[in-house]
Amino acid sequence: MAIKDMAVATLIDIWLTDHVATKTEAPIRYTTSVKHILRFFEQERKLGRVASSVMVSDVNKKLVDRFIKFRKAEGVGGWTINRDLKALRGALNHGWKNELIESAPFVHDVEARDKAKPRDLVYTPERVAALLEAAASREDRKHLFLYIMIALSTCGRSWAILDLESAQIRDGRIHFLADDRGQTKKRRSIVPIAPTLAPWLEGIKGKVIVSRKPKAERNWADPAVPEFFEYPCYDLGDSFEKCLIEAGICREVFDDEGNQVFLPARKKLRETEPRPKLKGLGTPNTLRHTAITEMHRRGVPEAQIDAAAGHVGDGTGKRNYRHVRPDYLAEFMAGVEAYWAEISRYTDVHLRSHGGPKIASLATARAKARTKTKE
Repeated sequence: MAIKDMAVATLIDIWLTDHVATKTEAPIRYTTSVKHILRFFEQERKLGRVASSVMVSDVNKKLVDRFIKFRKAEGVGGWTINRDLKALRGALNHGWKNELIESAPFVHDVEARDKAKPRDLVYTPERVAALLEAAASREDRKHLFLYIMIALSTCGRSWAILDLESAQIRDGRIHFLADDRGQTKKRRSIVPIAPTLAPWLEGIKGKVIVSRKPKAERNWADPAVPEFFEYPCYDLGDSFEKCLIEAGICREVFDDEGNQVFLPARKKLRETEPRPKLKGLGTPNTLRHTAITEMHRRGVPEAQIDAAAGHVGDGTGKRNYRHVRPDYLAEFMAGVEAYWAEISRYTDVHLRSHGGPKIASLATARAKARTKTKE
């Protein structure tokens, strides 16, 4: 028999195990939302709003409103908060449907006027250059640098890029939809590899976006050559935020009363004064919006932008064969290279291959595509 009350964290754990891990396409996106929900629950406990944990009976409009406020204070947009709320709602409904609890409380969405705000932000070429340089400046940010390069060269969806395997990079194209997966409403496209991006994809085996964590110096084979642990990356949140701040793409943080928030001095860095708390502007998805916007500015046909971004689907014939034509998304590719040429006015870090500086040639790439087609 279903019980009247239960810790929400327990229901979330059951939902992740029974449903998310086995029946959803991208379980990582939900586990990321769960982390934010549990952080909020811990804050509720520390503030004395709940005794030891948030119970089902504690979930009401006021609690949901506080969660929305909590996430907004972190600079998160309405669509992302809605995804977090979807995770909370999913866990509660799963508990009710499986007769673990008598009923599931209503969890309302973010108000409609707040949903579209994050998409208003577009990074200027100067900001993109600064972001690239901040990502390229550290070995443990190589995965972030590669993500930025792919996102701006393809208009790809964030989760499609993070899921990418080397087997999906073939014949001069990125197949964002793996062979063993079916399409969903959030379509994954096939996009030609831009010449500027190509050198950064050479030699990759297995998971494309791989995080790097430095090993202890005593474990290096050569004391002069740092070594790193590598592991699959499915969440760029923290590293992207730090990179934004380092690149100067950020704002100062103020509390509810309008007072600027300061962080304590870091003794390890020999700081003597508190420093302003900063918040990065945008998210990894802002790169996708930036790329789409830049293609529109360059007059790329909307049909090609939509095809690259996965906004439209095709019939079976077009879906299976159109991408093998040498002129597939040719104007989109030209727009991407024109964009990278503009970035070159501010930095050249994106032109460096694994073996050193390399000048990309769109004409050469097209010639190779025509040769492969004839063969």
